[in-house]
Amino acid sequence: MTAREALREGAAALAGTETPFLDASLLLARALGIDRTRLLASGPDEVPVGALSAYRESLGSRSRGLPVAYIVGYKEFWGRRFSVDTRVLIPRPDTETLVEAALKLGDIILREHLDACEPVLRPDDSQKESHSLPSAREPALRVHECCTGSGCVAISVAADRPEWEVSASDLSEGALEVARANAASHIAPTRAGGPIAFARSDLLGSVPAGLDLVLANPPYVGAAEAKALLGRGWREPSLALDGGQDGLDLVRRLVGEAAAALVPGGALLVEADPSQAEAVAVLFRASRLSGIEAFPDLAGRARVTCGRKAWTT
Repeated sequence: MTAREALREGAAALAGTETPFLDASLLLARALGIDRTRLLASGPDEVPVGALSAYRESLGSRSRGLPVAYIVGYKEFWGRRFSVDTRVLIPRPDTETLVEAALKLGDIILREHLDACEPVLRPDDSQKESHSLPSAREPALRVHECCTGSGCVAISVAADRPEWEVSASDLSEGALEVARANAASHIAPTRAGGPIAFARSDLLGSVPAGLDLVLANPPYVGAAEAKALLGRGWREPSLALDGGQDGLDLVRRLVGEAAAALVPGGALLVEADPSQAEAVAVLFRASRLSGIEAFPDLAGRARVTCGRKAWTT
């Protein structure tokens, strides 16, 4: 059987899924040990018997509801390939909004810190060497991600801003194992900001305060919907889905904890469903976070809410 014929067979077998041809091509590429681009260029080539058998087995797993990412063992995110399994939520393209917002806001905050430490001249020293204003803290950026899962957000931020000090936490030890493995694949040991520090923590409960940025893509699916998804064979971990009755139980706790853990001028960035954006903004305001801003996803929907701690209290 040629690769083209195998793809046709696979797409037919997965006709009940949202993307049958894409799924079939990813699974066949995995069975052949090549990337999808090379596969699509090798249509007339014969598929070895062993690869064909493995491919058909994976088609069976996909038709029974197992996500392709769990079958192939990875998911592309922010231009990188992250390992995933059933211990973590599969990264979604919408969550790239959280990375984009973190990089943008982090740059702004760092610029503010640097401006506060700019050298100034005394009126009678205009021709002399400049003198720096005293500063209570160095202009470095401390970033922490809660509910890190596969680590894709924290790792993407750390890889794009190697000078930042990035840490991450999760309540699931299994998720942390996945995140640490992904960090080892994508973060150089000599990174200026040091390796990412991962810790087991219930939100910010075990995380030191003094943070410039707190990021989170917490569970925000309502309990009834999460139960229905799991009842229909949803394979992702319930811990990463169920956000309580209205989906905002963890967000409520996180906003209060972050308001205490952030330094003046620091910011909290939370991903949620667009339908929850206004409710999240209300929680931010209740904790005296200001400058509330919504960052849209690729569909233009309010995906990430940002709020900042006042410079003075």
